[in-house]
Amino acid sequence: MSRLARTHSVFLGGPGVRYEERPPHPALAPWIAVRWRIETDVDFDLRIPPDGCMDIIGGDAIGSFSSFGTAHLPAGSVSEGVRFHPGGFPALYGVPASELVGLRVPLGDIVPRARPLERLAADAPAPDPLVRAVWSGSDLRAISRGLGYGERQIRRRILAATGHAPKRLMRIARMQRLLLDGRGESWARSAVEHGYYDEAHMANDVRELAGATPHALLGRPVLPSPAPEPSLASR
Repeated sequence: MSRLARTHSVFLGGPGVRYEERPPHPALAPWIAVRWRIETDVDFDLRIPPDGCMDIIGGDAIGSFSSFGTAHLPAGSVSEGVRFHPGGFPALYGVPASELVGLRVPLGDIVPRARPLERLAADAPAPDPLVRAVWSGSDLRAISRGLGYGERQIRRRILAATGHAPKRLMRIARMQRLLLDGRGESWARSAVEHGYYDEAHMANDVRELAGATPHALLGRPVLPSPAPEPSLASR
């Protein structure tokens, strides 16, 4: 996997799977995180942990995952897409993320009159700044006090922007930061550094969100029982 800069989403590939990211045009950077591409030399079942993001793949809008998904990538396949920052797609397209959670919907069903992303960006508001505050935070009450918004208002806005309740978005963000950092000196130390009570709490929380412990995800991922299959292959 190649990474231009540390993003908020971990990629759980393996041998024979090549993943590349390219930055968006600067004019689109407030909404779009990266343009990505996956090439496979082998049949591969890709695990996709929730990341608070929405994507466009092959002309379809991919709603944010509430739990992990898997996608079967046939040998020789190439998949390409656009990944939005959490809150980026709803700001650009004017569709609440809460209406698209876990769904794959043709863009034409959402925006009947297709417009280039650059044209949309010229008229679109920036993503809700509350999303960044919640994504980076760990205490909803502290965010509420610091920004002067009630917790109900924060919940309403975060649901519309990401499809997740604020506390769940914080859990997803914490998991992603943990997986991006990796084991470090020890899993026990990593757990504490990322705000878990202990290693057991970390393992259970990540398993609930991603279907496996961080030890398995970053070691030799083994796919458990069937999960939603978003079919990433674009050709």
